[in-house]
Amino acid sequence: MGRGRRTQPPRPPVGPPATAGEGAARVRELVVKLFARKDGEGVDWSLIAESLFKAAFDVLDRLPEDQKQVIARRVHAGSYDRIAGNASSKTGSPEAVPAPSNAFDLKSSPDGPSK
Repeated sequence: MGRGRRTQPPRPPVGPPATAGEGAARVRELVVKLFARKDGEGVDWSLIAESLFKAAFDVLDRLPEDQKQVIARRVHAGSYDRIAGNASSKTGSPEAVPAPSNAFDLKSSPDGPSK
């Protein structure tokens, strides 16, 4: 057997993201690779956005009702701000997505929305 180039040992698996912002950055990186046209034209951002929304709604439907309502309201507020041109950042940072309004009747468990 001939000796070829040595390859580096596999890297240990990366742990789960610590924050939604970190998770979004990882997802964005993977999605761009997945949707790359490989023709020098980049990616179809519209197709990516629609695909991510469909996937997000599927994930949202799997959450307990109290968590689903909190997240859906927060995303709705962030979407509305973008449509109205009021978004402070389009990077998806947690600061750019306002907290749910107190005007909504949020049904959460006695232990809080994440329980």
